[in-house]
Amino acid sequence: MTVMWFGLAVIALAGAVALLYVDRSRRDQLGRVRQMWAKAQGYTYAPTDDQLISHFHRAALAKLDDAIALDVVRGVRRGEKFVLFDVEETSTIVAVKRPVGSDVDIDLRLKSTPPPREKDMELLGSIGPRVVFATDIEIARRVCDQRMAAFTESVPAHVSLLWSESEWALGSVPLGSTGRDWDAAIDAVARLSGLLHVLPPVRNRPADPRADLPRRRPDSDADGGGGGHAPNPPPPAPAPRQAPRPPLSPPADPPRRPSGPTPINRDAERRRRES
Repeated sequence: MTVMWFGLAVIALAGAVALLYVDRSRRDQLGRVRQMWAKAQGYTYAPTDDQLISHFHRAALAKLDDAIALDVVRGVRRGEKFVLFDVEETSTIVAVKRPVGSDVDIDLRLKSTPPPREKDMELLGSIGPRVVFATDIEIARRVCDQRMAAFTESVPAHVSLLWSESEWALGSVPLGSTGRDWDAAIDAVARLSGLLHVLPPVRNRPADPRADLPRRRPDSDADGGGGGHAPNPPPPAPAPRQAPRPPLSPPADPPRRPSGPTPINRDAERRRRES
């Protein structure tokens, strides 16, 4: 019995090794195909990028911060900067850089695709063969016009997911797609980027309320040269305004004395003469 279980374990181990070898060979083959395609188009190629996926957090890239991007291609197609890469055992991703980012993110996916896992994505409705989700439904309605409806009808079926994140528009295609599929996906994502220009741009950061406060300046040498900074003394409080005083009337003239000799008592003068 022990020998039988040991034999089964050896067979299982051999099968796992064979699968790993086949998968590695397939990955190497896909990498060579991707590299040849990139070289023919004038793009740049890198086997891996361990930081790229951490910049995205929605749709096919939700909760994949620790994943590594494989067979990464960067380039410019018809004036649009893009990056194309594989997520192992998941999908091939196309990301096109938008001229202006937005705080409103939109998700367009086929009706047969499960809804997004992000809690801030709300259902807006269906448009053509796809279902629309957005972080702000009222603003997203501006995008869902006749042009968007025509766009969803023209997107190749192998582009199962289309979405936006800040300054990026992205799409997802199955692993093992060909160069023609990649070209079509890049064009579709670039068209989506153009349709999203009506979204409000990223809001500026609020002004710092401390910006209007007086700046500190170095202490004077009399403070001991400590190099510290002391706040400016508060400005003196304005003196209370007094009620205007009524205009002063000119001073009364003092009583004038007679310019001639002071009058004398007549009886006293008469007695003086008689004596």
